[in-house]
This record gives sequence, structure tokens and C-alpha cells, in this order.
Amino acid sequence: MAKPIFNEDYLSEKPAIEQLKRLGYAYINGDDLDPELKEKCERTSRREVVLVSRLKKKLKDINKDVTEQTIQKAVRRVTHIQAEGLIEANHKFHKDLIAGISIDQDTEGKRQKKTIKFIDFENPEKNEFLVVNQFWVKGPSETDRPDIIIFINGIPLVVIECKSPVAKQTGLSKAMTQLIRYQNEIPQLFHTNQILLGVNLFCAKYGSIGAEPEQFHEWKDKNGGKLPNMAEHSSIKEMLESGLIKKEDLSDKPTAQEILIAGVLNKKNLLDIIRNFIVYEYDKGKIIKKICRYQQFRAVNKILKRVTEEDDKRGIVWHWQGSGKSLTMLFAAVKLRREETKLKNPTIIVVTDRIDLDEQISKTFRNCNFPNPVQIKEKGGTHKKLYELLSHNVGQTILTTVFLFRKESKEPVSASENIIVMTDEAHRSQYGFYALNMRNALPNASFFAFTGTPLDKRDRNTYRHFSPTGEKYLDAYTIKNAEEDGEIVSVKYASRMAQLQVVGKSLDQLFEELFHDKTQEEKARLKKKYATLDTLVKADRRIARIARDIVEHYTEHIRLNGFKAQIVAPDREGAVMYKNELDKLIDPERSVLVMTVNNDDSREWKEKYKLTPAKEKNIKEDFIDPKNSLQFLIVCDKLLTGFDAPVEQVMYLDQRLREHTLLQAIARTNRTFPRKNFGLVVDYAGVGKELAEALVMFDKEDLEGIFGTEDVKKESANLAYWHKETMKYFEKVNRSGAKPEGILQRCMEILEPEDVRAHFDMAFREFVRSMDFLMPDPLVNPYVKDFKFLGAIREGAKNLYRDERLSLEECSKKVESLIHAHIVDTGIEEILEPINITAPDFKEKLEVKGSARAKASHVEYAIRETVEEKIAEDPVFYGSLKEQLESLIAESKKERRDEAEYLKNLLEIKEQEKRRESHAKSLGFNDTKELAFYGLFNSFKEDLFHKSDKKQVTFTKEIIQIIKDKRVIDWIEKEDIKRVMRSLIRRKLKAKGCPKDEIEPLIYGIMSLASNQLKDI
Repeated sequence: MAKPIFNEDYLSEKPAIEQLKRLGYAYINGDDLDPELKEKCERTSRREVVLVSRLKKKLKDINKDVTEQTIQKAVRRVTHIQAEGLIEANHKFHKDLIAGISIDQDTEGKRQKKTIKFIDFENPEKNEFLVVNQFWVKGPSETDRPDIIIFINGIPLVVIECKSPVAKQTGLSKAMTQLIRYQNEIPQLFHTNQILLGVNLFCAKYGSIGAEPEQFHEWKDKNGGKLPNMAEHSSIKEMLESGLIKKEDLSDKPTAQEILIAGVLNKKNLLDIIRNFIVYEYDKGKIIKKICRYQQFRAVNKILKRVTEEDDKRGIVWHWQGSGKSLTMLFAAVKLRREETKLKNPTIIVVTDRIDLDEQISKTFRNCNFPNPVQIKEKGGTHKKLYELLSHNVGQTILTTVFLFRKESKEPVSASENIIVMTDEAHRSQYGFYALNMRNALPNASFFAFTGTPLDKRDRNTYRHFSPTGEKYLDAYTIKNAEEDGEIVSVKYASRMAQLQVVGKSLDQLFEELFHDKTQEEKARLKKKYATLDTLVKADRRIARIARDIVEHYTEHIRLNGFKAQIVAPDREGAVMYKNELDKLIDPERSVLVMTVNNDDSREWKEKYKLTPAKEKNIKEDFIDPKNSLQFLIVCDKLLTGFDAPVEQVMYLDQRLREHTLLQAIARTNRTFPRKNFGLVVDYAGVGKELAEALVMFDKEDLEGIFGTEDVKKESANLAYWHKETMKYFEKVNRSGAKPEGILQRCMEILEPEDVRAHFDMAFREFVRSMDFLMPDPLVNPYVKDFKFLGAIREGAKNLYRDERLSLEECSKKVESLIHAHIVDTGIEEILEPINITAPDFKEKLEVKGSARAKASHVEYAIRETVEEKIAEDPVFYGSLKEQLESLIAESKKERRDEAEYLKNLLEIKEQEKRRESHAKSLGFNDTKELAFYGLFNSFKEDLFHKSDKKQVTFTKEIIQIIKDKRVIDWIEKEDIKRVMRSLIRRKLKAKGCPKDEIEPLIYGIMSLASNQLKDI
């Protein structure tokens, strides 16, 4: 009888065992450890899961001068863990495994504390790594046989369940379900378990006890579900280059199972993960075991290597929203703190730029039982406490905000190199002076920036301060990586627009009537300042109509699946309007408004909307809880970033966010949640263009040299120049010894002439731009004092020399009420069906519908793309299209042509391209490739064919035939072949009577076309 070759044993289990043996593991068949099959067996019962004799031996090897009694006590701590429940027992053992245990030992009549270690983490080869398959375990009521168990020093730490890849669609899911079932049926095996693996050769995932199947992770990127050459994948290459995987551990075309085993279970990595990348989070009475994802493991080890082995100790870690950035920072702190051989008790500082982010990261550290983190909150004088801690080099982990570095320090607070700073979202503008002060205070510290969005090409400042020259990211985990790994759901975009129109008289007529007493210049300024988009978007009827549409859309598409929604209003006033409208449509308890309320706001706002920190915390928890009735979170300035609510599926966006803020906001909907297949952004603000631009901006490679040092030199020179240009106005002002009011008065006199103020303001703006570019580089230190002085002078001049525009401030409410009273909604138009925001055809789909202007933009863009793509195929024809397009655009701008007419003309140009194929057929050509040669002859002055299309077609075909007859493989690279072609074509042109001065240009054109159109035989 033939052996079955397509079962899990042959296709998954045996390959896994063979790979582990290559990694240096010893192997024993489970039957040899089964007391019911072997008389002489290491175990006395199937209930035993620890190989006690092996554990005792390794305890003696690892720990010096231990007595047999101490060994017995240590073994009992492993075999008899006192805890309530599996997860608590697991956490208790993990602490003992990492830190060791303290046992009272009698030595020569003296009682002393002895620290016992179960594993030698510093020397992996001193431990015993054993792989056992088909290991029977008897539980309280069931007996199970896991496929593979890995023992280290006799303790079962890894359980692997293997399935056949033939059952690809169900096998892996079944493996993980089985691992979960084992935890209930044979719990003693999992008291000491560190990692669970479910594998089926082509798919492989790992997780921890207590995790659901969807919480298991891959150790690599997927590749379209196919069986790729995994060693060629970028992530695998990185791990090979950084030593996280050894090439000899992989076959020529490794499978997902091989990658997971090579990455997680090689001895060094396995001990590293157990020691530094497993945490237990305590939240609301629950314990959740968390294990690192592969990008976290990779990034943290890169940070450690850079700090301990490299001269330039800095770098940027970009991990996309939802991929566990806070945990990455925690894992980094854990490993840096435990690195005793290369680092000695370093001080670690985690810096954020927002109080809520500081609270979030601090909560993560506290809940995961990080040892003694010190959170220094923003309060009066707390910078003194921070600086005091830093000055003593105490080796603590400090969590704080960048604002505590507002106090300048003339001397370094600490010159120690044993300080590591991790900053969150360091590219944001708030960092400027505070970051400068931080670097001045800690001149020799290592600095690492973490970001949840990619840095765009303008973020040169961040690259320069956090990356070595030429390096973009120390580690990157992209949107695509996260989506492919299933760590986030894809986000779809839908555009909907409230259709508004003015009823009655036009706004121009209404302005004339209402402001008849103003001059035409004043009316123009008034309209420009107050008849704005900001005012229009808050029209009462518009907000009311959108609110109705939101409720209808939510009820029909979102509520049924139990998901929740966030409404992003244009500003605080708009947020209040949305809350009022929603209260008319649904139970007020189903929506809540979270926004900043200031002391100078109205009493009504303070009473209704001001939230205490405790109340805001409760609101967040209610929103995150899928069972709570709160469905809508209305915001404008809060909770757009750094707030994770996996149950949120849709964001109704009515604020024109841009770039980083836009990407961070839409990522609120990308967290995974049961039955949540995608996140959705419904756009009422028309940010599609900004979104498309942002995607293009962040996806393109940065410009060459963007990370170089030449920019610093150039900008340093600019800073010095504009500093001089700005300060020259006050050269004669005595700033030393004079009273401040006297200095201010003298400066105001200098700036009295309007032209002087204008030139000063221009120079100051350039000075600010250079300062912003260079900060927090200490290069700006000499200019800081003057910068503050100039800023104060400019603010004084702004307040003193008011112009007429400020006097029109009283009119703002009249304009606002005028617009509100004369705007009426005409319904909601769905501009775009939901599409994936990372889809390659995003921009094309975006512009399918809309106004004549939008359609014209779409056609213009399509023509440009087509011309750029195909101009090499037919330079004459597509060159003509390009000229027509540019001429039309120029005329449109000059004459302000009607959009409909402009669209019509664009479509006529587009139509020429569509007719090209039929034109080629009508002339007797086989395809448009031949038509391109035909058109080439039309571009020259001399009419060689006496206006006869038939003669021109025949001659064109003869030229093409010369090239085809002489072609050989790779003829484009063979100069002798091309020389023969040119000679024959030249002879043909001369015979046709072509003028001498046109022969060589024509030959060049023909050969260029041939290289593009006829290169293949």
C-alpha cells in the first residue's frame, strides 16, 4: 500500500522537524517520551509536561554552586505554578523565566539568597533545544497529542500545530482553532508556553495563549497568496542582511512555514523574543498577552545595533497607523534596559508632542508592567523635575512631552552618551524650539524618531536631524505591508457633496444693498474676507442636509453590523451645529461632542460641552465598547490622531484636512475588528484632490540629494543673510540698558512707513523659514535671542499700525447671516462610489463625475498622461496633441474661457487620439505603428509625394520593410546592423529626391521610431 504523501505529516510536520534539526535542535519522537508505550521513560505520566530530568541537569549547568534541595525547589516552581487561571499562571512563569527566582539555600551552615535562572539568555548554546513530535498529554477530561512541542531545558515553551497545505483554505484556521481548544483541554501544557505556531507549509502564523485566530500574525509579507521565492522578498532580504535570519536556514525557494520557523525559532531569535518581546497588558481586570510582530522585532533590533555598534546613533522608524507603534517603543525600552553587556543602565526618554499621546503611551507602559516608568506631566515648574532627573543620569525611563523642554538651558543638563531619546511624530511643527532646547540639554544623546505616516519630500528637517546622511528610514512598515499582513483593513473613500444654490437675488446684489454705505474697495475686501468657503460650509441648511444624509447612510450601511462612526466638523461652531442637528434626528444619547472649550467661550458652551478629563475618558471607553449605545463621535480638533477605536468603521469628513493630518485621520477607520472588512471615509468637504495629492506625494521617491549635507550649508548661509537683512532696521537701537518700552517705541517709529514695514516683514518671513528648516540644530543658537526680539517687534507693529481691513471686523456677523439666509440645499450628490484609497486608478475614478471644470481637469490630465506615455511611439502625432493642449490651456487662462467650451475643446483633442487606429486602417496600414512612420514624412518641409497619400503609404511600407528585413536578435545593440539599415534608407531617400539637408534628420527620426516600434522580431 502506497504511503499517503499529501498529508500534514509529510508536507508540514516532517519538513518543520528537519528544519529545526538544521537549526541545531535535538529531536526525539514523541513515542519515546510516552510512559504508556515505554517502560523506561523520562515521564511517569502523560499528565507531566515538564521533562524534569533534563530541567534538573540544565539548572546545575547554568547555575553555579546550587544544592539538590535548591534544584528541587526550582523545579517545583515550574511544575506547580500557583495561580488563578491559565493566563495568570503563564504571566507568573514568564516573570520567573526572565528574571530568575530567589531561593533560600543552606550553604556550609549559612542561609543565603540564591538567584536561579532557568535559561541562559546571554549564551544560547548553553541551553538544550529539543523538538518532540506527537507528544501525548492527558488533561482533566481529555487527552490530546499536539504535533510538535519545543522544549528548552526540559520546559515546553513552543507548541506547533501542522496541517496539510492541500487543505489550504481551512487548514491554517483549523490549526489555530485546535491550539485554542488545547488550552482548555490540556491547560498544564500552556502554563509555561511562550509562542504558538499554526503552519501548513504555504501559510504560517504565530500567536500567544488567549489570542483569537485573527490575532495570529505572519512573520513576513504575503505576496498575493501565491507561493513566491520568499528569499527575494524585501522584508526577507532585510532580515537576511541584518542577521535576523541566516541564509543557510532557508531553502532555495523557502515557503511561509520555513520563513516563520527560521525567523522565530532560530535559537538566538527565540530567546530574544521570549526575553524582550512578550508583555502582559492589564486592562479593566483582564490580562492580555502580547507578542511582537516581525516589523517590531526588526525595528527594535536595528535601534539596539545602532546605539551599541554604530557611530551615528539616530534614525527614523516609520510604521503605518495601526501597526503597534506604542508597543514598538515599549519593546525598544525593554530591550535597551535589559542590554547589560553593551549598555549600562541607560536613561530612556519617550517624548510626545501632545498630552493625550503622552497619556496613551504612559498607559501602555504602566499596563504592561514596565518597571518604574516616570511620567512627568505638564505642570508649572515640572521642567525642573525633568532636568534634575536628567542631570543625575539615574538610568530611569522617563515619559514626558516636548513642551517640558520649553526652558532654555545655557549649559547641557547632561552630557552623558548613555541617554536614548525616542520621539513620537517628530515631523510635526510643534517641535521647533522645544526640540532645539532638548538637543541643547542633551547634546550627546541618541535620538530616534517614530512616525505613523511617511515623511513627505519637504520633511528634510526631520530626515537631517534623525537620520544619518543618505538614509531615509532606519525601518519602514508601509501601508501595503500592513494591509497585506492583515494588521489593518483597507480604507475606502466615498465622496458626497451637499448641492447648494443661492435663492432670490445674487450675493453681489445683496452685498450692494446691505453695504451700500461702503466704498467699492471696502466691499471687495469684505467679500474676500467673509464670503468664504468657511462661512458657506456652515450654512444652516447645508449642515442640516448633511446630518440627515449621515444618519440615513449610517442606518443603512453601518449600524446593522454594529460599527460606529466619527463626524469631523469644519470647526467648533460647525461641531455644535452637527450635534444640534443629530439631536433632532436620533436619540441625543447616541451622539456626543468632544472638542476643546476655552475659558473665554460662552457660558452655554461651557455648561454643555466642556469635559473633565475623567468624563472624556469615559466617553472614549463608551465609544470603543461595541455594546455601548453611543454611535456617533462628533469632533473637530480632538481624537483625529492617536485615538484607537477598532469598532469605528466610518468617518464622515466635513473638514479640509491635509497631508499628515489627513492620512492620520482616515487611519482611525483602519483598525481590525471582527466582521470588519474595510474602513470608510465619506467626504463632504471635497478633500479628494488633497487625498490624491497626499498619496502621490508620500508614495514617490524623494528627490536626489534631499538627505545630503549641502542643504544645511546652504540654509545656514541663508539664515545668516536674512538675519542681517532683518536686523539692519534696528542697528541704531540701543538694546542694552534701555527700558523695554523705550526700545519698543523706537522700533515702532522705525517701522512707521508702510514700505519699511513691508520690506521688514518680507525679510522676517525668510528668516523664520530658515530658522524652521534648521531647528533644532544647535547652528541656530546664536540667532535665538534676536529671533524672539524680532517676533515681539513684528507683533507690536501689527497691533499698532492697523489698516482699514481690520475696521471691517464688525461686518462679519452680518455677512454670515446674509449667506445663511440665502442658501438652500438641493440634496446630496454622490460624486464617487467608494473605492480603495490605495488603488492605482484612484485619481481617474475620482474625476469621473462632477462639474464641467472637474471633467475638464480629468480630460486634461488624461491627455497629458497619454502624450507622455506614447510620445516616443509617434513623436509627430503626440507632439501635435501636446502643442494643441498647451495652446488651449494658455488661451483659457488668458481669456477666462467658459468651462463647458474648454471641456468641449479638450474632448476634441482627445477624440483625435481615438480616431488614430481607424485612420491607420483607412490608409492601408496594419496598425498605428506603421502610421507613426507615415506621419514622420509629414513633419518635413519637402513634399516628396506630390500630395499623393497612396505614394506616401507605399514609400512608408518600403522603408519599414528595409528595417524588418535586416533585423536580428538584439539588433538595437548592434551598430553594424544599424549602419546597414541607415545606408539602405539613405539610398532610398536620395532616389526619392529628398533634399540633402533633410536626409540625415529623417534617417535619425526613422531609426528612433524603429528602435521603439520594431525592436522585436
